[in-house]
Amino acid sequence: MYKKIKLFLKTRDAALVAANQRMAVVFHADKNNVPVDFFISDLWHKRKLVISETLENSLAGNLAATKLGEEYDLVVFDVRVSFNPDALGVVSGVLCGGGCLIIILPENKIWENTQSLFLKHVTKLLFNQPGVYYFTDDIFLSKSIPIENKEKFKNDVCTVESNSLYSTVDQKLAVESVINSVQDRNDYCCVLTSARGRGKTSALGLFASEMIKSTVCKILISAPRLSVADTMFFHLHKQCPQGEYQRGMFNYKDSSVNFIAPDLLLEKLPTADVLLVDEAAVIPLSMLEKLLLHYPKIIFSTTTHGYEGTGRGFVLKFYKLLDVVKPDWEKIQLHQPVRWSEKDPLEPWIESLLFLNLKLSDKPLKPVDVTHCRVSLIDRNELIKDDFKLAQLFSLLVFAHYRTSPADFKYLLDDENIRIYSLEYQNHNLGVLVVNQEGGFDSALSTAIYRGERRPKGNLLAQTLCFHAGYESAAEFTYARVMRIAIHPQVQLMGLGSYLLGQVIQCEQARAMDVIGCSFSATSPLLDFWNKAGLTLLRFGFSRDHVSAAHSAVMAKSLSSQSQKMIDDLSIKFLRNISLWLEGALYTLSDEIKNSVLLQSNEEMSKKITEIDLADVESFVRYNRNYDACMPAIIRYIKNLVSTTELLTEQEQQILRLIVQYKNDWKTIVLKLNDSAQISGKAQATQLLCSALEKLSGFH
Repeated sequence: MYKKIKLFLKTRDAALVAANQRMAVVFHADKNNVPVDFFISDLWHKRKLVISETLENSLAGNLAATKLGEEYDLVVFDVRVSFNPDALGVVSGVLCGGGCLIIILPENKIWENTQSLFLKHVTKLLFNQPGVYYFTDDIFLSKSIPIENKEKFKNDVCTVESNSLYSTVDQKLAVESVINSVQDRNDYCCVLTSARGRGKTSALGLFASEMIKSTVCKILISAPRLSVADTMFFHLHKQCPQGEYQRGMFNYKDSSVNFIAPDLLLEKLPTADVLLVDEAAVIPLSMLEKLLLHYPKIIFSTTTHGYEGTGRGFVLKFYKLLDVVKPDWEKIQLHQPVRWSEKDPLEPWIESLLFLNLKLSDKPLKPVDVTHCRVSLIDRNELIKDDFKLAQLFSLLVFAHYRTSPADFKYLLDDENIRIYSLEYQNHNLGVLVVNQEGGFDSALSTAIYRGERRPKGNLLAQTLCFHAGYESAAEFTYARVMRIAIHPQVQLMGLGSYLLGQVIQCEQARAMDVIGCSFSATSPLLDFWNKAGLTLLRFGFSRDHVSAAHSAVMAKSLSSQSQKMIDDLSIKFLRNISLWLEGALYTLSDEIKNSVLLQSNEEMSKKITEIDLADVESFVRYNRNYDACMPAIIRYIKNLVSTTELLTEQEQQILRLIVQYKNDWKTIVLKLNDSAQISGKAQATQLLCSALEKLSGFH
């Protein structure tokens, strides 16, 4: 079979290159891996990328994103061990026109007997797909690639001069338009949008290079991750090689281009002549609004769809915001692919395979009567057979402001702990809610989680309440964690989300779940939404998300008599501790949220030492419990001590005083300790604190 495939590749090679199109060749490997290795190594392509867990000279799927911005003529994607949808999305995007994507499937028997619904979805798309050649043992089924005339391709109006800076006319016109507007106007805002592979991020690099070469300016670029901006810096440095480049920083004469994380950008608001915000749809609207009000010249870019998973529903909300704050804003769209022809057959196939081409119905919806809505649990085995319903439900998740990736869809289809509920009205899917079942461990494992010795994957709520919130038996309860909730944008703010959640709470209680809960980036509207549904605030995460600059919140509601005491105890504990946390690790919470939670706190109770406090102190001293989580209990314990002098060294007495005074300001604590002891950092200071508490408490 390998000889047949190799011959087939050679016969198609010239036609693909002439048309600037790509194809996929899919086949099943034999039991013996050696022929596959030999076959791949014998292929003649110079620019070859192999993604595999077993083949030689290959890259693991979880590292595929490191190849963004590179170009290849052949991509081998080996799924015999596992199928990584996100990796396929990445590597298909670095495959150039004229290239081939080879997908190696497990042997036929294993593939045919798979229980994975995602892989069954893949199987459906192997037959009768343009540009996809699926080889079995002795035959292959496919449709021919529509090859363009070579001369027609050469004269295509979408092409640019061979020596041009730009990859497409689209890109050239966009960059030139933005440069002219930035230079001519005192106040300018534009949004650059495109599907993946259209040269959006590289356009930012070309813009920056032209700006710093023509004028002295300071440009800032912000993105959810520095890796997102790497392509921008690559093209900037390529067009301005005289500049000094370090990752995230570029200097040329008196001009500079620097990366800054969104949370730091919002906190510092550093000066800039132009602010670039890449993949803006991942950043909360509230943050973007503050940036709009502060920076007179700002360019946003975002992927309308693709493996970045930046919900398109965001775009609609953002445009409404721009109409109010920057009414003269411009929208620029890039349509032409950079690396392949517009008629390339592989891209539509990848989009269907990875759910990248989902489109939300834009037909006007009539006012919805909640009493006539129906909430039902989706049978995923039936869902995978119904392409229309599958697209309806998944498009709701894409359009919600979530970072939904192809891997998420695989997880939603295949994980046995997932339940998907839909909200239907007159045969329209208007809402979707996804629940993950967690917990239900034995007491020994729950204790190990509490002590920081175990972290079972996929049990966020159970672990958070057990380890971080400090309830030793918490992981013994069963949890229904709400992972996603999305309502069609045309019918939002009509109470449908609350209705859907209320119905799901009843369904999960009927399934004998002990607790329903959620974890989310805390904002006042979201806290109010979950509070109205009867969920109680039990915890804030101590570190802020670097994109949203928000702390995570954990809220939960008891669904059984057994779990009610835990929810009550943790709620009381949270309200006792919150005032001290707000002086320490949670001082960066927004004033609006601070004021709200302080109204509920119990200042008098926060001074008393309790059995729960003693448990926190003991677990901090003896196990791996987090200091910030146990800090209020430690401070109360220290304040309630009668005498410490005869048991402790001078340094141990000092750190107790410093902890009460400075809470979690370890920089100051270490500095003060170094006046009398050689303490090199937080780790040694924490060890000194543990030593002091151990002597006082007798925890051994």
